[in-house]
Amino acid sequence: MTGLATSRRAFVVMAGSGLLLGLVPKTSRAREVHRQGHPFGESLFRADQVPGDELVRRFLEIAPDGAVTVFSKHLDMGQGTWSGLASLVAEELDADWTKVRVTGAPVSDTAYANHMFQRQATGGSTSLANSWDELRRAGAVARAMVLAAAARSWGVPVETISLRDGVLTHGARRATLGDFARAAGDEEVPEEVALKPRSAWRLLGRDTPRTDMPGKVTGQTKYGIDGAWDDMRHAVVARTPRFGARLLHADTRAARAMPGVEAVVEIPSGIAVIARTTWHALRARDALTLTWSDEEGETRSDAQIARDHRAAMDRQAPSWDDVRGDPAAMLARAATRVEAEFTFPYLAHAAMEPLALLGRFDGTRCKLRGGFQTQTDNRAQVAAILGIEAKAVELETVPAGGSFGRRAGFTGDWVVEFAQLLKAARASYPIKLTWTREDDMRGGHYRPLMVYAMQGGLDAQGRLLALDMRLAGQSVTGNTPYPKPPYRDITVLEGNFHDLYDHPHSRLRFFHAGAAVPVVTYRSISNNHTGVAKEIFVDRLARAAGADPVAFRLALLGAEPRQAQVLRVAAKAAGWDTPPPRGITRGVAVHRSEGSCVAQVAELSGSPEDFRIERIVSAVDCGLAVNPDTVRAQVEGGTGFGLSSALYGEINLDHGAARQGNFDGYRLLRMNEMPRRIEVHMVESAERPSGIGEPGSVPGAPAVINALERMGMAPVTRFPVFASA
Repeated sequence: MTGLATSRRAFVVMAGSGLLLGLVPKTSRAREVHRQGHPFGESLFRADQVPGDELVRRFLEIAPDGAVTVFSKHLDMGQGTWSGLASLVAEELDADWTKVRVTGAPVSDTAYANHMFQRQATGGSTSLANSWDELRRAGAVARAMVLAAAARSWGVPVETISLRDGVLTHGARRATLGDFARAAGDEEVPEEVALKPRSAWRLLGRDTPRTDMPGKVTGQTKYGIDGAWDDMRHAVVARTPRFGARLLHADTRAARAMPGVEAVVEIPSGIAVIARTTWHALRARDALTLTWSDEEGETRSDAQIARDHRAAMDRQAPSWDDVRGDPAAMLARAATRVEAEFTFPYLAHAAMEPLALLGRFDGTRCKLRGGFQTQTDNRAQVAAILGIEAKAVELETVPAGGSFGRRAGFTGDWVVEFAQLLKAARASYPIKLTWTREDDMRGGHYRPLMVYAMQGGLDAQGRLLALDMRLAGQSVTGNTPYPKPPYRDITVLEGNFHDLYDHPHSRLRFFHAGAAVPVVTYRSISNNHTGVAKEIFVDRLARAAGADPVAFRLALLGAEPRQAQVLRVAAKAAGWDTPPPRGITRGVAVHRSEGSCVAQVAELSGSPEDFRIERIVSAVDCGLAVNPDTVRAQVEGGTGFGLSSALYGEINLDHGAARQGNFDGYRLLRMNEMPRRIEVHMVESAERPSGIGEPGSVPGAPAVINALERMGMAPVTRFPVFASA
């Protein structure tokens, strides 16, 4: 507690008659980065340290009835984050798992900052890795204080009391955590506590029922789109149909005259209708007559944007140019050259819960309720728009029904829009803003459209001599406070061939190509296109070399032992060294992202025109699997997500306007198209937990595509593989 000008009483805060426990580090601590390298990269971090000026980190509460509430600084978007974080506390506290609950923490940079981002935010599959030490310590400290209170009350040595599943026992005496929660507040806070050895774990590393499942099954879980406040009004916004267009004129008379309409106000993103119900608001929005100017808007089709991206690679200097060795000379000496071009389309995030927010502003204070992924930035943005201090903005974070990067946008557009609505409405009532599915899908902030040109050279023995890789597209960091190109922009470069395979002669160039289409982070940052391109291209190199695709990859993974290991495990589990069953074609892929490694072997039957994915065998190294069942679920779900994106997903632009608006046009993988079987094999690891929400979404698609090309399908040049238009 060195350097804190505070009392123990201020550190251990009483909440009712229970124990509310926080932790403060002894000293400010510089950021922590994954040993394998963090996906957001050094260039995106501020160099300053985590500030230590806030008094208490509020991590857990023990109520008189023995219920334990864990306060999560991270957002749960359906991937089981809250349950995993709660298990860290429950393991060290020896709590009754059935009585552990989780709620979103309030906004506080100093109390709840993500150490890897230096602000309160969720992303890059960092939640468990970020909270691994502090939440286990919080549980251990609480345990020590409760045991000390029990020992004082019973007049026995503390080491003679056992604590298991929330029950304290000494001989015939029994009590619950709640029985001593209040008394624990009078105990000294131990400066040092011993964490459990792995051999003593009863929750961590085991399949454990998730805390969020009962609420989801019974419908009790409330998302941002759910619920209402007293006297609440409902709002929708008419936004530009064409990206970058400007509103010239709005005739709102018919809308204002409709039943149930409270107000029609202009905000920077369009015209907002506020009404008694969402239905009234939607009907009134349809009655608006709006005129837009395309003078500053995007008027190209997605096909034209792709052509302009290709032209950028030939006509402009690269924003990033990294050369290793002498690739040009080595390519000139190559016995065989392999070339490829890939075009990746714009993709909508298409989460099950469209964007929605509840909030109110009384002129001095503002409260918002929703699935916030970047709380620090969102609070600052709202405060700036409303002209109040950040501390006057309260964000209540509730679970989100998916995000896949949409809520993590650096601009916070959906939160900013709501703040602008509150400001313009000047209302005394709370408002709920809802984005319809069409609003969400046509509203932009997509995965960027990217174009790749790749060239590799092999010697006479089929060994890789050199690689040249060019890619062009938009960067998602365009509106961030971070450095602008030229710098190594990992939001477009992370996960590329140049970095993840070991070869001495290579060149990587990125050409920043502009468009008025707003783009934002997408599941697994740039790995969702760099990893796919990498794994298809390395398979083509292996075929050109006449080499086994697993052996060819292993020869290039000398600097990536963890990738090599998962590749071996997946290949062995799939029986790679034995011929596949009659009528089965195999494909393989391996990738590292978010600090984790995943390899997948796909087995397909049929033909390229009519195929079934019979089996996908996965091997995963995500450090310690805190809950193996959750890891399996994330790999299974991620596999389906990645296959949807690569095989069917795309947003087409017609004169700068998105053509798709709902799932009738935005094609997803159907149930009968999912792999019949997905096996997940976890590599035992003593490493800290690393990310798993995103890595499982990368290698499945290239593994399937590699199998299809081995079946005889023409080499893929554009995505989705099976275009709907």
